[in-house]
Amino acid sequence: MNNYGVNKVSDAIKQHTKWMEDINKCLICNISPRKEMIDEEAHLVCKFGKWLEDNKEELKDINLKTFYEVYEEHKQLHQEAKEILDMAFEHNFANIAKHKTIPLEKYDTLLKLSKDIKKTLRKFRASLYESE
Repeated sequence: MNNYGVNKVSDAIKQHTKWMEDINKCLICNISPRKEMIDEEAHLVCKFGKWLEDNKEELKDINLKTFYEVYEEHKQLHQEAKEILDMAFEHNFANIAKHKTIPLEKYDTLLKLSKDIKKTLRKFRASLYESE
């Protein structure tokens, strides 16, 4: 699990960066969000979320505190992104002509969560290395 886990967390960091780019494209370029970006359970729909959920018992045994930190930050990040997309598109994702500007504070919260999750994922990856 550990090498596999380390690789999965490393992949999650890369996937997260791509996901943030996709969120920004929706907001800046008026591209309709993909279904999985606005799903109520988006944190369980993405690849990393599925892996985290499928392996949670083993991961909790490795580092319980950091597992829950990653889990909660990941969930918060997806929720914040969904709220921002809902706000920007006024819940009408098919009609991108109605795209609205979102408050700076809301976007700053998303960026902070994005930085936090990367930091926590790196800490989580380190705990997987140490448990080998």
